[in-house]
Parts: sequence; structure tokens; C-alpha cells
Amino acid sequence: MFPKNKGKISAAERGTDRSLIIGIDIGTSWLRIIAGEVDADGAVAVRFYREQPAQGLNAGSVSDLFALSAELTALLQDVEPNLGQRFDHCLLGIAGRHIESRNEHGTATVQNRVVSTADRDHCIENARSVKLSEGNHIIHVIPQFYTCDNGSEITNPIGLSAMRVDVQVHIISCSRDQENNLRAAIQRVTPDVMIDRFVFTGIAAADAVLSLDDKNIGVCLIDYGAGTVNVAVYDKQRLIISFGLDRGGNAITRAIALRYGLPLSLAEKIKCEYGVAGSSLLTDEERGKSLQVSVPGADGKVETLLIPKADLADVIASGLQDVFNSVSDHIEHAAREQGVLLRLGAGFVLTGGVARTRSIEKLASVSLTQERFNIVKVKVGIPRGVSWCDDSQPGPDKAVAVGLLRFGRSDLDERYQSAAEEPEGGVKSAWSKLKDWFKREM
Repeated sequence: MFPKNKGKISAAERGTDRSLIIGIDIGTSWLRIIAGEVDADGAVAVRFYREQPAQGLNAGSVSDLFALSAELTALLQDVEPNLGQRFDHCLLGIAGRHIESRNEHGTATVQNRVVSTADRDHCIENARSVKLSEGNHIIHVIPQFYTCDNGSEITNPIGLSAMRVDVQVHIISCSRDQENNLRAAIQRVTPDVMIDRFVFTGIAAADAVLSLDDKNIGVCLIDYGAGTVNVAVYDKQRLIISFGLDRGGNAITRAIALRYGLPLSLAEKIKCEYGVAGSSLLTDEERGKSLQVSVPGADGKVETLLIPKADLADVIASGLQDVFNSVSDHIEHAAREQGVLLRLGAGFVLTGGVARTRSIEKLASVSLTQERFNIVKVKVGIPRGVSWCDDSQPGPDKAVAVGLLRFGRSDLDERYQSAAEEPEGGVKSAWSKLKDWFKREM
């Protein structure tokens, strides 16, 4: 049924060109479920989308399993009737400070002088045999490039004549406890749903908004959410740096609440509706004006509070700049440790809910430079190649959700291609590998 010794299997032969993929993005502020189809060119057709305010999470980690499960129940209700089919598989985004990454090297001796799938897999397995932080386990092993007999860098060694094959990989690990907590929250709501993969949200957001050209000339994706900031840096189409920070837009909301004595819910509303990334980015007319905000007084009466727009913008700018400086420092440290010279020709791309802040790219263009006085390219990333279920245009806050679908399609393609590449008489035939995978996954 599936041809051997070929590249990707055609859509007609595979029969799953537009198979439904379901992703769940569990964020600190919002829970999102998305279902859609991704064609061979990466175009996404979203068939179903729903979001629900989140509870029971702090900086991307589960803080109250029962509160989270209650909100997931509201999110996942009536999913199957809307889809018109069973909801029994999904991909789940994972983020936060517990995310760690490293670049590693693996090697293997070629058994029959021609590199087989088994030889390639063997060198990847050797690369992943590294000591991780206690409690962490690997969720991604992403090959950057291969070499055969110390030759030049190649993208696919299968079928090449060689005595040895080497690989350079990017390894991402996460806290096993946090993964188990997220799994438990889903299982409490719908025990029949299997989580196929946990996906680092930095990769998902990158898959949603970045082009191959961006990744080729160098780009840094910053997914700036309410509780976490997740970063993925690419060069020559290779993921070379990734990490998560336990800070986000909620810190800015709290700073506004503390400065003006506001409830957190009101501070969040003001930030989202009137927030600007610095007083210098206000118009001359705005700079001299104030917001009139009604707040409950100590005696129960409603009081009117005046908040200068310039002062509010500077509070927001301070929080944003702190995060951007931290991201820049992390990238500089990682590049120095790896001994690489980063050339981010495509600059920085911002996604996540905080990326909706007015003029955020102008502040980031200064804050993300190493010297702090030059200006780098920064833009807000919008999911590309997407047709939404209600004909609207998804914003940067939906990048992770869209990226889960695109990642799910590429992951499925890799599984099929790996099965098709296995030579006749190898460790397993392509067909037997596929049968094993369907038994395990389906």
C-alpha cells in the first residue's frame, strides 16, 4: 500500500491529506481548543474553535487541579456534536520556566555501508542519551543537520554511502510533574481522550507565524502570554535556542493594580483597552489626558479615579522592557555557551496576548538589542495561511492554537515518511511499522 524507498507519500496514497487534528492550548489566562485540517502545503482550515477563561494555573503550571478541570469542562462541552465525530485524540501545548533545551551530538556506525532508517534513528537515540535536570524528561528531539564520515552538513542521510553517520540535535525537556498534572486535568474531564504529543508552545507559535525564509536567515519568536514567555530562535532553518520564563502580562496587570489601588479584574481591563507601550508612543493629545475610572471606596460608595494616560503607559513600558531585556540576556548567554554568532536577519516576531499591546514592536525594537541603543527588526506575528471557521482573521493570541494544528500535521508526515524510508528486509517493513503505529496511537 505504501511505496518503499521514496520521499513523502502522496496524499492520495496516504488517504489522510485533510485529516482532522485537534489541539488544546492551556494558557495561564485562557484555555483554547482548536480543530482543523492542514493540507500538504501547510494551509490550515479551522473547523472548530472555542476559548474559555482559565483558572487554576500560575505561570503555566497547575496550581489548582480542580479549578482547572472545572474550566476545561466548560471548554470541552459539546465538542463532539460541533465536530460531527469523536473527540478522542489531541495535542497539548506546554510552557513555562521548567522548559529546558540543549544542543547535542550523536553518532552511529552504518551497518551495511548505506545509511538506513535504523542507522539514522540509532545516532539520534545516542544524541538523546544525556543527563537532564532532575524530574525533567524529553518531549522534542529535533535534528539540525547530519554528516556522513565527517563530510559536509546534509539534511537527510538515508540512502547515502557511508561508514558513520552523525547528527546534531536540539533537545527540549519539560517537568514530568507538570506534564502529568496537565494530563490529569484532561483525564478528569474526558478520560477517553488520548494526548498524542506535548508540544512546546514556542515551537507551536513559530510554526503558526514564521516562514521558511524567516527561519533560514535567522529569527527569534517570542510568545508573550499572561503567565509565561516562551522563546524559539532559528538560524539556517534550524531551531538552536529555546526556553521559557515564568513571567508575563499578569505582572503588568498587578503593577497597574498596585499603583492605582484597583481590583485586578479592572486593572486587566484597563491594560487591554487603553494600554500603550510607553508614554513616548502616545499622541500629543493623549499625553495630556487622563482616564476616569470608577472604583468602590472604603465606605461602599463609588469613587472616580483619574489615571494619567502617560503614567499608565510608562507602567506598562517598564514591565515590557524588563521582560525583553531578560529575553535578550538569555539569548546572549545561550549563544555564548554554544559558541555561535547569531545573525537574526528576520529580527524578532512577537505573538501571544501581550503582543496585542499598542506599539509594542516599537518598544521591543530598542529593548531587544544587546547594546540597548541600536534598533532591531520587530513585528507582531499573525498566523499565516489560515481560513478561520467564522471568516475572521486570527490575531497573535491564537498563534499557539494554530501552530498545534500545523505541528500535528508535520509530525504525522514524519511518521509516514519514516515508515516509507525503511528498506525492504530492514528491521521492520514500512507496512509493519505503520501497523504498529496505528495500534499504538489509534
